[in-house]
Amino acid sequence: MKKVFAIAILLVLARLLLAPVNSAKAAPFLVANPEQVTLAAGQTLTYNVSGLPSGFTSAANVPADSTGAYAFALDLATLAGGSYTVTATACLNDPVQGQVCSAASSPFSFTRIGPPPAPSTLGLAIKQ
Repeated sequence: MKKVFAIAILLVLARLLLAPVNSAKAAPFLVANPEQVTLAAGQTLTYNVSGLPSGFTSAANVPADSTGAYAFALDLATLAGGSYTVTATACLNDPVQGQVCSAASSPFSFTRIGPPPAPSTLGLAIKQ
């Protein structure tokens, strides 16, 4: 009986150790801390970012989290390598009064690494 129990435990452990692992791919995100903002009916909140190429300039219609706070995370996965200095503003969009924006944030600088150069001069050799 002890052998059957030990074999069962080993099979369960082997299954756990050899099971495929689901991994999430994380991209770099430009994030802002959550802020408490009260939106009236029809109003939306937009974060505008300057200092990045087009396509990375805003996070529109940002939903509130479970606490009612608003924040944004701008996905930078496809951003080209280079050095960037960015600022952001929060803009309240009102259907009657138009858009009212905050002052710009403090500048934030970061470097996104680029890919290495492609291998060149491929050929065959007898030894390495």
